[in-house]
Amino acid sequence: MNGRLDPQNQSPARIIVLLGQRYKETRIALQITQKEVSEQTGISMSTIRRFENGTTFNLTLANFISLLKVIGYADNLEDLIPEVLQDPNVLFKQQEKKRMRASHGKRSKD
Repeated sequence: MNGRLDPQNQSPARIIVLLGQRYKETRIALQITQKEVSEQTGISMSTIRRFENGTTFNLTLANFISLLKVIGYADNLEDLIPEVLQDPNVLFKQQEKKRMRASHGKRSKD
């Protein structure tokens, strides 16, 4: 790998190039050909080749997810944007009944 993926300090274009390189390395390590990826995803071999070589920056998210499925990384998508858990205090307040105004009895004058 020729670079570290550092999303906070790199441009989106550079991140795409690095993801393409990583994808290619993983695909090759798994002994999957570009033709097999193309057949499984319906994505053209030229699009796959351009992604892996860092010469395309308009790969759709749907295509990227399809590519990840082929190499077994689609399950990692959950980590990209985790589900937001509701704050327990907010949940408690939503479940709490509305407070009723306290009634004050008549005060006796002594």
